[in-house]
Amino acid sequence: MAESNDYKVLKANLPQGRDRLDRVENVVVNGMPDINFCSDGVECWIEQKSPKEPVRATTKLFGSNHKVSQEQTNWFLRQMKAEGNAYFLIVTDKRWMLIGGEHADKINEMTVNELMGVALWHTTKPVRDKESWTKLRQTLSSKPNPTATS
Repeated sequence: MAESNDYKVLKANLPQGRDRLDRVENVVVNGMPDINFCSDGVECWIEQKSPKEPVRATTKLFGSNHKVSQEQTNWFLRQMKAEGNAYFLIVTDKRWMLIGGEHADKINEMTVNELMGVALWHTTKPVRDKESWTKLRQTLSSKPNPTATS
């Protein structure tokens, strides 16, 4: 239920315009992310995760809940190899974080502090300012950086 509610918040607050944001439930392609976004001619895929944040920021975020599956990791690695855009949108009870897909094979082992250190965008929850949503949209609609996976 948390992912569904967080998606509704994302859809309601991401600056509108010519953007397209679709939730995708795909049972055909294993590991494919559950959100597709397109803006300014740039398309990206977003895997949304809504784990409960551990008490200590030095504890693995995905230690026992909502882990990234091996199928998802494999999909992300293929997407990064193809120089496509793909992200993890992690929404805990305390914060929102956007993590680049190049971290797919390490994300389950990362602590909250480590994830915050590599986040392309983050903010506290609830997000009350429009500027934060605008920054998220700008990040999602940026061209892929092929050197990020080298």
